[in-house]
Amino acid sequence: MRLFAAIRFSPAVEEALWAAVGDLRRRGAGTFTRRENLHLTLAFIGETDRLAEVKAALAALAGSGPVSLEAGGPLGRFGDLWWAGIRGGPALEALAGAVQNTLRAAGFPIERRVWKPHVTLVRRWRGPVPETQVSPAAMTAERISLMRSDRVDGRLIYTEVFSVRL
Repeated sequence: MRLFAAIRFSPAVEEALWAAVGDLRRRGAGTFTRRENLHLTLAFIGETDRLAEVKAALAALAGSGPVSLEAGGPLGRFGDLWWAGIRGGPALEALAGAVQNTLRAAGFPIERRVWKPHVTLVRRWRGPVPETQVSPAAMTAERISLMRSDRVDGRLIYTEVFSVRL
């Protein structure tokens, strides 16, 4: 299984992000993220058959407390990939760090690069530099979701397989 730990968005944050995807669709072409796949990755685990161990590691974070976050503002980019930034300050960074460190301690090879909270909106962008903005939206994250990534008929499908209440 290809797994990652993530925060799934509230309807308000999801709608703000989806409106930005719609604006991008009107301005150019590319591979757009599907609405049901919008999420904030806390840690990419990768291919593993150690599901029980991943669940146990994430379960150790239960009760650590909810985290506030917000979307909004201009898009950023990595080459031909455009993304929306997510702000949550030190509490969100601490949560991501705790998730990553807990998974590393359980023996998973989690990347050590600096974590940048973002949501991919489009890959392989073809068009002018978009002037798209994400409308401000905020939420309180109360769960960490363990997500499975599958490719079905050429499309990425993300499915929650486990969650932990913060």
